[in-house]
Amino acid sequence: MSNLVSKSFLLLVEDSDEDFTAFLRFSRPFLQEHPVKRCRNGEEALQFLQEIDSTVDDHQSDYPSLILLDLNLPGLDGREILIHIRENPQWENIPILIFSSSNDPKDINFCYKQGAKSYILKPMDIGHLKKTIQTLWEYWFNIVVLPPK
Repeated sequence: MSNLVSKSFLLLVEDSDEDFTAFLRFSRPFLQEHPVKRCRNGEEALQFLQEIDSTVDDHQSDYPSLILLDLNLPGLDGREILIHIRENPQWENIPILIFSSSNDPKDINFCYKQGAKSYILKPMDIGHLKKTIQTLWEYWFNIVVLPPK
């Protein structure tokens, strides 16, 4: 995890290679300006954020502009990661979006109570997936004003 990104980027916490590949394919128009960094599981995501902590100075931050978090991960799952991130004052301003196939109301309620800014269901249909991913990029990087880095 030593290759940190210095400009505005999205951190995608996703264990599925297939889902990651689809995400990148549909994100192409946005990747030049906002690269994607991937962590495959919860432990890797926390380690990545902690590594950034060790390099941040008072004037510049290399934290992700946005975290897109899958819930069903090996090891620490997305629910646990959400709790860990929200408990750390260094990371509290990073918007976290849940991107999950779970439509269980308990998961949805839990994530919002823990500070998720949005809960997005992963569409199974490839056309809907493309539209969802492109809308996500458009909304979060061209419409919303994100916290300053």
